[in-house]
Formats: sequence, structure tokens, C-alpha cells
Amino acid sequence: MWLIMKSMIFIDRTQTNPYFNIAAEEYVLKNISHNVFMLWINEPSVIIGKHQVAMAEANIIYTNGKNIPVIRRISGGGTVYHDKGNLNYSLIVKGKRGQLVDYKKYAGTIIRALSKFSITAELQGKSNLVIAGKKFSGNAEHVFHDRVLHHGTLLYNTCLDELRKCIRPAHNDYNDKSIRSVESNITNLKLHLPPHIDMDGLKGLIAQQVKEDYMDLENYQFSDHDIAEINRLTENKYTSNEWNFAYSPKYELKREIMLGNKMIRYEMSCDKGIIQYLAFYKNGEKVFSGLSKKLLNKLHHPAEIINVLKNESLSFGEMNIDARQLTESLF
Repeated sequence: MWLIMKSMIFIDRTQTNPYFNIAAEEYVLKNISHNVFMLWINEPSVIIGKHQVAMAEANIIYTNGKNIPVIRRISGGGTVYHDKGNLNYSLIVKGKRGQLVDYKKYAGTIIRALSKFSITAELQGKSNLVIAGKKFSGNAEHVFHDRVLHHGTLLYNTCLDELRKCIRPAHNDYNDKSIRSVESNITNLKLHLPPHIDMDGLKGLIAQQVKEDYMDLENYQFSDHDIAEINRLTENKYTSNEWNFAYSPKYELKREIMLGNKMIRYEMSCDKGIIQYLAFYKNGEKVFSGLSKKLLNKLHHPAEIINVLKNESLSFGEMNIDARQLTESLF
């Protein structure tokens, strides 16, 4: 039997609100003293790493139009897509400072669970779990004092077409020092598991492995106090533009776009998600200077920009510019 430590609580969470679920990880890490293993599922959402530029990682025009939340988590690493075909797991354990980060160790439960169906999963690179070279799980970690949060996605039957629409790893127009996501060859676990193993079966398989791996395992459900505090954290942090978008590192965006039948170049720089500089050029000459000024100090987000542009006359000489077209070109 492979054991890490004693005294572990298991939480099979039923909430599917992604804001709540991402907040719950931080709450448990910082407020529940036990070692914890959690399973949970989100509604469609894009979850970015702590040090990423949200606008570069997510196809923000698409996600905004589809009301798909883009949420920043407290761990580093790359961007992932969640939906009801994706199972998430979180492991929070106490250990020695300086020895807490260990992807191979903490992803072991998943690897061992799948091996019971003769599936050979392995850790590839720093943080990806793969089957025959195809990624089905991205993992990340976050250290808080003498505790570490290790969490990962498990693609079971995720809509891969929607995943590709929501995430854009190719974002070369953005110049920044953030952690960039890397496009991967991905697969769903449903293709590798026996047909009778549905999502509940996968959860049961992992839960059984957790019981084998950890001593003194007890089931736990969030108390009313837990839920109230998680809701408070959700409202104050995880639903805020300040955390999800303004926390982004500084970045610049330079691009040539077609407006009407004219080629226009623009240069933009943002700090904490706020537009600090914006200039449009046509044939090397600055244009639309009034519009540029109106967008300064605004959040670089489609909802914010379209709110400014909807009250603007976007007719410049012979050019009649659609506000939505211009907004979409700024991302």
C-alpha cells in the first residue's frame, strides 16, 4: 500500500459554479487544517494560471459572447478549459517547507487508479499526465506556508471543439513576460476506459484509490460556515475584474487590422489590465486620436470597450467603422 500520511478528509463536491469552486480551493488550503482530497466538476469555464495574461490566453471575444467565465486561480501553470465532461481533483497536504512541490508524487493517485484498467498513464514534462503521448490532465501546484495545493484536470468526455474555441495558445501579437500556455495533443479518458465507466464510475475509481493511498480517510461536506466563507471569497475576489483581468502582468499588443477597406495598425500597452497607451496609424500617420483618448484608463475587456464605443460616432472621413468589429480587433 502506498501511503503519504494519516488523517485525510475526502470532499466530493456537488457545486458546479466555477467561481465558487475555484474560491473553495483557496479557502480549504488556508482554513481547513486537515489534509484534503477533493473531486469537483465545473460548468463551462476557462481557468487561467496566476501569472498569465487573461486576454492572451483566452479567446475573450468568444468566451464573452458565450458568457463563459474566465477565472484566475492561485496556482501557476497554463490555461485549461472546464466543462461537465471534465473532472477536477485537488489534493492539499502538509509537509516540510522546501520539499512541498512534487508533481510525480501527488499525481500518483490518478496514475494508480487508471492502471487498474490496464491504462498506462505517466507524467510527461513537469505537470502533464498523458496516455500514449496524448495529454488528458494538466496539473499545477501552489504552496502556502507548510501546505501545498496540487490540483489537476481530468478530461473524461470534454467537448474538445469548445476547448479549442475558448483557448488560444498562439498569441504572438502579445508581448509580455507571463507564463505561456503550450498547445498539446489531447485525448479524453472515455476513449481509453471500458464503456461501462461513466463520469460517476471515474469518480468512484479515484475515490477508491484515495482510500487505498491514504490512512484514516473520512468523508466531509462543507458546513454552512464553510459555504458562507467561500461565497464571501467568491464575491470579493473570484468574480472581480481586479483579480481575473487586472492582475495580469504588463503587456503590449501590436497588430495590423482591416477597418472598412483600410489597413490600420495599432499599438497598445496595458498595466494591470488597464489600457495605458493606444495609438492607431494609417499610412504611418496617427489617426483616431480622440477615440484613443476615450479608451485610455479603461479595462482591456470587450464589455468595457463596447460600452465606450456604443456611444461614439465611428465615421472617420470615408470610413464607416462598426463598433463591434473594432472591439473584436483589439484582442
